[in-house]
Amino acid sequence: MAADESTPLIRNATPKVKPASQTIFGPGNRILLAGFMMAFTLGITQVPILYVFRLMECDVFYSHNPPFEGPGDRCSRQEINAGTAMQFSILGMSTSFSAVLNLFVSGYFIKLWGPRWAFVSQTSLLGLRVSTQILGVTIGGRVGILVFQVCQSIGVVGGPRGYQLVLNTAVSEIVAPKDRTAVFGRLQGSIMMGTAFGFLLGGVLGDVYGIRRPSSVYGALFLPEKPAENAEENKRAVRGIDAFFAPIKVIVPHKYRLENGGVIKNYGMIFLALGIFLSVFASGYAPILLQMYASSEFGFGTTANGWLMSGNSLIRGLFLIFMFPKIITSGRIWYNGTSSPHEANVPGQEHHIPTNPEDFDTAAGEDVPQEPITSPEIEEEDTGTEFDLFFVRWSMVVDSIVTFFAGFSNQGWQVYLAAFLLPFASGSAPAVKGVLTEMCPPRQRVDALSAITMVESSAMLTTQGIFGLIFAAFAERGQPRLTFFCNAACALLGVVTLFLATFPPLNSKRIDEDEETESLILAQERSTQQNGSSA
Repeated sequence: MAADESTPLIRNATPKVKPASQTIFGPGNRILLAGFMMAFTLGITQVPILYVFRLMECDVFYSHNPPFEGPGDRCSRQEINAGTAMQFSILGMSTSFSAVLNLFVSGYFIKLWGPRWAFVSQTSLLGLRVSTQILGVTIGGRVGILVFQVCQSIGVVGGPRGYQLVLNTAVSEIVAPKDRTAVFGRLQGSIMMGTAFGFLLGGVLGDVYGIRRPSSVYGALFLPEKPAENAEENKRAVRGIDAFFAPIKVIVPHKYRLENGGVIKNYGMIFLALGIFLSVFASGYAPILLQMYASSEFGFGTTANGWLMSGNSLIRGLFLIFMFPKIITSGRIWYNGTSSPHEANVPGQEHHIPTNPEDFDTAAGEDVPQEPITSPEIEEEDTGTEFDLFFVRWSMVVDSIVTFFAGFSNQGWQVYLAAFLLPFASGSAPAVKGVLTEMCPPRQRVDALSAITMVESSAMLTTQGIFGLIFAAFAERGQPRLTFFCNAACALLGVVTLFLATFPPLNSKRIDEDEETESLILAQERSTQQNGSSA
């Protein structure tokens, strides 16, 4: 067709506006809603569990001591506070130990079935575990506590860490690389928001099992399926026992080939994993510590602790959903010394006029990105994650400072202030996920996310055991506040370790095991051929 004055100079210069249903109900938003729903149902149980543990430990104490006489709270004794801390720590350790094993199981399910049905399996089995908790509360006393502790083993096949791994894996597959860290943060924020509202309704245990089932149905109907090409590749990958231990192989040191042909070994993943372990080890006990400290020192009950933890989770959720993505976007621009996110990702790129709908950007932080325009296998990887590592380091510095000053709290409102300030040091977990998915090849993202979640779970297992004992020891001496100072010291150690975590050299190429093996075989064949020709 001949051109005239009405012919546009640039075809497709104006992008087609997507229907609202494709934006509001897109895969990214459906994943965020799934995280909110599951965290909401789980959050309902957290505050009541701490409270009923205190009541059951109180009953156990008076079963072999004289009955309480006089005014005040019969359970307000140092022996009961120490016993509650001990039992709650054992519960946390068993939960975290089950979560570590659950990551291997859920990772296997993801490769075998895809995110949708893996999510259904995790949520359904969580419902079974919560029903056993209701049974433990009904029985009460030492037997009730024992029921709680033993039935946490159900978490090996279905637990909170498993469903979070499923959702993070779904995000890594449908979201464009440059937006991955921000959406990891939004997902974590959605989980925190769900936890906050769950804490507000934490007095009714009986309703949990009724709410759990709709979460499983939602996942079966609305979570996005794994892309077909990745599904076939992962089904081949699950053959053999090595599939269970693939996450461990991700964080070991890897070799990289430099531009000049030299080969080096990079220990960035090791130090990153160790730094996150120490960071979670230091700060992971903080929410429980705030509740235990407020209960023992200021007489906080289930309602006050519910508001305390709800406010903490709500602020954390709002920070991760609204502020964290903007910090990541603006921080990458500042850190790379560029004026736009695209220049940060592609240094030296010339400005050009957009000619296709996918070339137009939405405002940063205003929309949850959905499927990438191109296949994740061929799309350019994100190169702005150096700031993400910078953010992880300094957020832990802020966390250690806030935790240190929380130890000087001598009034109830100061505990609320600490719970208000701590969320602003969050964001390290989603930022680390962004860093790790950049450090590893796309085909290993499921294993990489499993690895970092496994590190976090192992740290939670350790901190709930060790710091639970520390708090119990300090509580018996009437100085539970000293636990905060121990937390802060460990956080600083984590910061030092994170500064040792570095990216591989620029323009270097990772040498995978299969590639290295193939190179050795080729070298041996050449050597054999040369020896044969010389003979």
